[in-house]
Amino acid sequence: MDADPRREAYERARARAQHLVYERFALLSTVIWVVGTALLFIATVPVTARPGPQIMITMLVPIVPAAIPWLFRSWISDRLARRWVRRELGEPGQHVDA
Repeated sequence: MDADPRREAYERARARAQHLVYERFALLSTVIWVVGTALLFIATVPVTARPGPQIMITMLVPIVPAAIPWLFRSWISDRLARRWVRRELGEPGQHVDA
């Protein structure tokens, strides 16, 4: 039984796209968290003997914006894979069904 070459190309491209998007989002999330934590730490943590609660809050708050890109990981991976398949198969205007 012959498998559809477009489907096979899409599956290969999707796995590659998911890996690429994962790597980029991991870096982006790390940068967002580090910069957000540093800014909040500088702006809100007082110079006291026990700033524990303030430090905890400044480290937790940036997790929310750092997590937002992950909501779009599947969508971006899918679009990237479809673009790669169209380019690979030389079909600039056609839609790849998956």
